[in-house]
Amino acid sequence: MYRHEFHWTPKGSKVALIFGGAWHAALEVIWANWGKVPKGELARRSFGAFLQHWCGEGMPAPGDMDYEMQKELSPRTPGRGMEMIVAYIDKRAKDGAEFEVIAIEKPFIVPLDPNDDTLFYIGRIDKIVKRWNKIYGLEHKTSSEYRKGGPFRSIFLDSFSPNSQVDGYLYALHMLYPGKVGGVWVDAALVHNVEEGFVFIPVEKQFDHLDSWLYDTRWWIDQLEQEKLRLLEEQQREKRSKYLRAFPKRTNACRDFGALCPYLDLCKAWPNPVGQPLPPGFIESKWNPMDHIKGLEQLTEEANIPGTDKGT
Repeated sequence: MYRHEFHWTPKGSKVALIFGGAWHAALEVIWANWGKVPKGELARRSFGAFLQHWCGEGMPAPGDMDYEMQKELSPRTPGRGMEMIVAYIDKRAKDGAEFEVIAIEKPFIVPLDPNDDTLFYIGRIDKIVKRWNKIYGLEHKTSSEYRKGGPFRSIFLDSFSPNSQVDGYLYALHMLYPGKVGGVWVDAALVHNVEEGFVFIPVEKQFDHLDSWLYDTRWWIDQLEQEKLRLLEEQQREKRSKYLRAFPKRTNACRDFGALCPYLDLCKAWPNPVGQPLPPGFIESKWNPMDHIKGLEQLTEEANIPGTDKGT
């Protein structure tokens, strides 16, 4: 609600998200150029893409980082990113030769309900590849969940099935390539000061097995629409309620991913935040998928989907 209804965004970005975005940028270059350039040149180009994203998000260039800053950001530093890139190229050299890259950062729009021609699922898959005459989606993930002798803790490895994001990609792939889908492989990379680790985590489900994901997704959409109506009612009241009668708190999510929710203090401060001014430490920024998914505008035009112009 705070993020997508009030459009309140914490100032600054989390280092983990910036590093993950820089890693994605590097892998775009690697997967687009397998076998086309020598390994050294491939590493150089991909690290250039890494730095472009890293510095573009306001992070310091390697030459501008002193020891204390390196220590504070570690292990998520450009130097560690370069080491990971070199190790990844060596690790995936054989795999890269076996995959045929179909698309990189592939946007998609697929229907969610045959009885509702206004309801669509929109997203972007990191890579779509072909192997063994089957279509696979690749989803790149970084994690610091290290296990001695691992490289990853089981809690991380087991987190992708069931997983709403991965199952959603499987659903989209089955809609786009009926009868040809082999699954989604999570391409996991360990972010650690010393250890290195790269693992493919295969998630394979037939289309019929995604019925529960489809039901859950529609259910959540219905819930969100109901809560939006309740929020609108609260905003239109002449006298504000003592507490907000919409969007109930999910207190079990206040400490997800080993970090505090950035909105935690707002929940503690205001039983009802409706009508409150923009709090210190936040900016107003409306999120629009059209601004983030390359090629989505063309897809919406081809699909003749109404109401998808910028600002809608």
